[in-house]
Amino acid sequence: MALTSLLSPLVDAVEFDLGTGGNLAINGYATLAATYADTDHQADFRPAQFQNFGSGLTRTWDFANDSNVALQGIWRTPWPTLRLVGQVVAVNDTYDHFTPRVDWAYFGWSPHVEVEGRIGRFPFPSGLQSETRWVGSSRLEVRAPLAIYHALPVSSLDGADLNWRPMRGDWAMRVRALYGSTQADLASRFGDGTANIRDVIGLSLEGSNGPWRAYVGGFHSDIAASYPSTLKLVAALRAASNAYPPAAALVHDWSPDYDGYSQVDLGVEYIKAPWTLRAEALARFSDTRLVGNLRDAYLLAGYSFGTWTPFASFNALYTVGKFDPEPVPPAPPIATAAIRAHNAAIAGVVDSRIATLGLHWAASAPIDVKLQWDRHWLVRNVDGGAFSNRQPGFVGRDKPINVFTIALDYAF
Repeated sequence: MALTSLLSPLVDAVEFDLGTGGNLAINGYATLAATYADTDHQADFRPAQFQNFGSGLTRTWDFANDSNVALQGIWRTPWPTLRLVGQVVAVNDTYDHFTPRVDWAYFGWSPHVEVEGRIGRFPFPSGLQSETRWVGSSRLEVRAPLAIYHALPVSSLDGADLNWRPMRGDWAMRVRALYGSTQADLASRFGDGTANIRDVIGLSLEGSNGPWRAYVGGFHSDIAASYPSTLKLVAALRAASNAYPPAAALVHDWSPDYDGYSQVDLGVEYIKAPWTLRAEALARFSDTRLVGNLRDAYLLAGYSFGTWTPFASFNALYTVGKFDPEPVPPAPPIATAAIRAHNAAIAGVVDSRIATLGLHWAASAPIDVKLQWDRHWLVRNVDGGAFSNRQPGFVGRDKPINVFTIALDYAF
């Protein structure tokens, strides 16, 4: 409470009149969060797949993974149809470094009030929170829903898009088509690696009408995920295939070459005091198990009492496909070693059920305080859920895991 009263007068959005040079607006946001995960010191809770360390094993309280700070600038140039937008955000990365990066940097051109084209780096198309994933003050919960965003290691795309925003009766519509590529370093059950995503072709439709907002979108791309451990695994499986033919069938599943990857997501949101309701679902189709096929969804409901809003949500994460251990052949040794490596690699699919209870307090504009309790259930005996650095005692765990977070959100 003392911190909120100290922060509120310190920073505010600013605008600069540049005369014949146009107008420059600067704003930003920040989240300070502390997370405690009760994993019996057997694993780390990580809110996103690209993060590697967190609370539970590496540290008792994690202050990095859910915290961020960002600055955004909008230069409205002397030409009314042209603007430049940039955003720098600092979040914890794969290597446990709280590092600033350029998340947005694009030119926007609006030849008509309903049309805008963008070229450069802009938000990656991924559901209702595509453009607010890091903005904690935009939602009741601490973090963007794990069912939609945990397995997505990127939040921006380099390329071009076209946005059409017509009015249809009482509905404000947005139709978006895009093309681009991106790259990300990420941590996973295979260790640190690189994901290259190219030829992303996407289309989405969004509509707003009073308290209602609805979204449906999807994209197709090619992805190549490369990890030192999977390169060794593929080589071992190929070497073992002559002596043990079933190993050859596993090679494609873990290939580091480019493979097709598609995703479809839809969501609906209703915000009208005192209610906040939101639901989203995602389906991912992939030709490689390095990415995996997913069928995820979540529901959220909140009800406000003045400045206090208790809320509850339920996330269901489900990996589609055969991720059971392969029978280990009695011989020869190279086949035995390759299959054991394969079995170790699959220990970490994200099948989980997560029930959440939380309390959001609109303390003093523009500051929010949140308390959140997440209870995780791992579904399969090889499931790692949202947890990394899993120790032997964690694999096959059937005991629920509690994660507690307190967060302060600030926007200006």
